[in-house]
Amino acid sequence: MKIERQDLENRQVELQIEVDPDQLQTAMQSAARRLSRGTKIPGFRPGKAPYEVIVGKFGEDVIFEEALERLGQEIYRDALEEAKIEPYAPGSLEEVIREDPLKLRYTVPLAPEVDLGAYREIRIPFEDAEVTDEAFEEAIEEIRQRQALIEPVDRPAEETDLVVIDLSGELLDPEDDEDAQLLDMKDVSVLVDPETDVPTPGVMEHLLGLTAGDEKSYEYTFTDDHPNEDLQKRAAKFHIKCLDVKSRFVPEWSDELAQNLGEFESLLDLRVKLRENLQKQAEMEAENQYRDEIMQKIVEGASVEYPPIVLQEETEHLLQDLRMRLGNQNLALEDYLKIEGKTEEDLREELEPEAIERIKRGLVLGKIVDVEELKVEDDEIDAEIKRLTEPLGPDADKRLLEAFESPAGRHRIAMDVLTDKAIRRIIAIAKGEAEEQDVSTIEVNGKEENNGMDSAPDDSGADDMEKE
Repeated sequence: MKIERQDLENRQVELQIEVDPDQLQTAMQSAARRLSRGTKIPGFRPGKAPYEVIVGKFGEDVIFEEALERLGQEIYRDALEEAKIEPYAPGSLEEVIREDPLKLRYTVPLAPEVDLGAYREIRIPFEDAEVTDEAFEEAIEEIRQRQALIEPVDRPAEETDLVVIDLSGELLDPEDDEDAQLLDMKDVSVLVDPETDVPTPGVMEHLLGLTAGDEKSYEYTFTDDHPNEDLQKRAAKFHIKCLDVKSRFVPEWSDELAQNLGEFESLLDLRVKLRENLQKQAEMEAENQYRDEIMQKIVEGASVEYPPIVLQEETEHLLQDLRMRLGNQNLALEDYLKIEGKTEEDLREELEPEAIERIKRGLVLGKIVDVEELKVEDDEIDAEIKRLTEPLGPDADKRLLEAFESPAGRHRIAMDVLTDKAIRRIIAIAKGEAEEQDVSTIEVNGKEENNGMDSAPDDSGADDMEKE
């Protein structure tokens, strides 16, 4: 077998394979017999007609295509073995050159390759999270506001009231074929407050004094820095119909009010526990932000290469995630695309940047697992399963427990634990708290082909090879 190999960009290899004429002829003979078995040829039993007769019946091109279906897979597998190539995913037959001898040209995707660079030299100062007195007071005031007693009133709307309205709006100068309607909302509750900006800033002055049954229209020109660029500097007309006016009585803080909000002994107890919860939340947010900053630095300093199939698969995963989220809202992807005025191809292009970011982060974390020689033990998997199921108590779904304990479930949990270990390791490195590692060891590991990605297939997938 004569093989010409050419390394392509993005972790792909092109193989041009010259097929032995005898091997092709044998494959053509076998293909002809297979075709003749399912067809009645006058004067011959099924599968017993001479080759020339079968060629006359079906044509040489049909027999060639039938032969190539099996011969191509066989040649591809043999070529991979002879060229000592381990494909990352099924290869594709790009071209059939029907010369003498026959040549087949394949594109083979290789496993992603990651060079982490000097990731162990990254140092980022970590700032401890702190809940300021101002932030705490804003949080507790928000809780108090949510305890407001709301009652219908028969009077004009005043500041701090709630008005229930129908609200519509349209552009005054719609462009050709542009839908002038901006909104058409029913039974909307709006707070009469200077900070209210729905649908426009300063709307409070139009709400003050309204009583049930009143209607009012006003015009507004959107600012030149409005978040929606399509509305900047454009004028619109809004119409308000007041359906109801409700007063809001916000109680003052007291021990009794605090006790009514949960298991709090007093207002002081509520304030103490609220501050503790806010502190934990702030620490978690700071840790997440710190983690993201470290990952961004590592990814920026890393060199990551992968075949196009990886991007295709990750984009498909994002598309399926979106399809599922839309389904939860009783909306089909096809209907969503119509609403947005997009094709599925447009959507895939929009999803690609996010897919690329996810691929890079995943490959980098996988490589860190390899280089740092991180492992997961069975007892760690057991502990994580216990952590996940313990809050469910004795009424936990038996099927859920069985799913966790299944080989696939334990594998998924192991990957989650491994990812968490990798993240904690890079955090320790960035804080300067990780153990020093032999630089020569890092360099050797950095050249390994294994990238730590669990999504890599276990075999070449030669039988699933696509013919294009």
